[in-house]
Amino acid sequence: MMEEFILVKSTDDLYISEIYKILFRCGLNMMKKGMFHWLKPYSKESIRKDCVNKTVVLVRDFSTREFTSSFQMFVNEEGNLYVRKIATSPKYEGKGIGRRNMQYMEDFARKNGCPKICLDVYKKSPRAIGFYKKLGFEIKGETKARFFSEYIMEKIIN
Repeated sequence: MMEEFILVKSTDDLYISEIYKILFRCGLNMMKKGMFHWLKPYSKESIRKDCVNKTVVLVRDFSTREFTSSFQMFVNEEGNLYVRKIATSPKYEGKGIGRRNMQYMEDFARKNGCPKICLDVYKKSPRAIGFYKKLGFEIKGETKARFFSEYIMEKIIN
């Protein structure tokens, strides 16, 4: 499987709608697994605003032309790449897309001189935590969101 990584602009209504659908489907899928941290849908307007000050990426499979996943990135005050709203459509889970997306993020970090990649992961998501650990991320702390707790994970980029 090969992917196309599309950098989304705030004026890309079609792409913003596709990101919304992926986030919504992921939220429903997580609820079925007892994880309710994405209970409230992330709005299209919020996605549009994120496109202004973050790198918002929509991923499309070359062969099927279907949108498979999305994520957001920005360089924080320390110069590290921070990744948010990582979501893979449930239809594409377990097909290696997450690993390839993380490779894209690492390449992006290297090109931009970022020494680390940082992300937050829901504490009650052992599958995601295990996935990130396999890729070399370590838990560096915890943070409390409004209704749930997350681990802060980091990976040093060589």
